[in-house]
Amino acid sequence: MLGHVSLMEKNAYGPAPDGEEYFALALFFASHRWGDGVEPFNYKTQAKDILRTCIHKGEDGNGYPMWNRDNKLIKFIPECEFSDPSYHLPHFYELFALWAYEEDREFWKQASAASRNYIKISCHPQTGLAPEYAYYDGTPNDENGFGHFYSDSYRVAANIGLDFEWFRGDISETEIANNLQNFFSDKEPEDYRRYKVNGEPFDEKSLHPVGLLATNAMASLAADGPNRLKWVELLWNTPMRTGNRRYYDNCLYFFSILALSGHFKIWMPKD
Repeated sequence: MLGHVSLMEKNAYGPAPDGEEYFALALFFASHRWGDGVEPFNYKTQAKDILRTCIHKGEDGNGYPMWNRDNKLIKFIPECEFSDPSYHLPHFYELFALWAYEEDREFWKQASAASRNYIKISCHPQTGLAPEYAYYDGTPNDENGFGHFYSDSYRVAANIGLDFEWFRGDISETEIANNLQNFFSDKEPEDYRRYKVNGEPFDEKSLHPVGLLATNAMASLAADGPNRLKWVELLWNTPMRTGNRRYYDNCLYFFSILALSGHFKIWMPKD
C-alpha cells in the first residue's frame, strides 16, 4: 500500500507548457473529426480556452503566462524567462492562428515565425545539436546542467520534420536535419551519449537511444541529404524498447512512425 501511495504523490507544482500545446491541438482535431457537444465534449471551446490562458495568464497580476508576450517564445515553465528548444512547435501555432479566439490569432501567427527563427539560432550550425534549455537568444542555458544535447533535445529533430512536412517551414530546417543525421551517421545506438552542442561527447550515455534514433528518422521529412533514407530504414528495423525507461523512447518511436507513414496529419474543420 505504501508503494502505491508513493506513485500518487505530486512531483511538481508547475506545468510544462509543451503539454498545453499538445492538449490544445488534440482538442481541435477531436472537434474537427467528431464534432462538438455539451461539456465535456465541447472540444473546440476547451482548446481555445487553454490557448487564451497560456498567453493571458497573469495579466491581472495573478500567475504567469506560458509564452513571453513580447518575443512570442514559449517558456520552459511559466515563472522562468528562458526556453526549451524542444517545446517549439511552429506548425501547431500556424493552426492556432486559424482556430484560436479571434483576438489571439495574430499572436500565434507571430509565435510561429518567432519559433522557427528560435530553432534556427538554438541549433549548432555544424552539428545541428540543440541544448535542452536555452536563453531567448538561442545560446545554451547551462545554469543547472541542461545546456547540452540530451533527452529533451531529441524532440527538436521530430518537430522540424513535421513542420517541414506540414508547412515546408523554413529552409534552415533542412540544413539542421542534414547536420543532425550526418553527426550521428557513424555512431551506433548503444554508443549514443550526452553531447555538448558542438559535438564533444560526455562519458554519460544516452538514457533513450531508441527515442534519439526515432527522432533522427523523423527528421528525414525535412532532410535532403544522403542519410535520410538510411535513418528511416534503421527505424523500421529497430524494435520498440522494453523494460525500464521505455515510455519516453516508445512515445518518440510512435510519433515518428505516425509521421513517416503519413498518418500524423492535419484534421481540418468539416464546414
